[in-house]
Amino acid sequence: MTSRRGKLTVVTVAAALAVFGSAASANAQGDDKRFADEVAALEIPVGPEVDVPALGRNVCETLTQGLAGTVNPVPVVRGVVNSLANSGISRAQAAGLMRAAVVVYCPQHARFTGR
Repeated sequence: MTSRRGKLTVVTVAAALAVFGSAASANAQGDDKRFADEVAALEIPVGPEVDVPALGRNVCETLTQGLAGTVNPVPVVRGVVNSLANSGISRAQAAGLMRAAVVVYCPQHARFTGR
């Protein structure tokens, strides 16, 4: 999917998931490249205006906020995947993007996101 609509919808998802800003750490550049490489491997179309690492960090922030104080993580995880999938990427790409974000930016949530 390389349509302009697909690129624009990823921008929309990035904006929708942007809850709080993230500060970059010393390892951020390595993590950011790793995440960007994962997104590229998933063949998710993103335009040059998209801050791909910020998208990954926003996915983690959304998970962190949603999982706080809940005993059932399933609706939170499904909600993130559904939001991403509704942006014009496939459900498999959405799940892959979420898992990549978790591996790189918030491994503490790995037990909730499956394999």
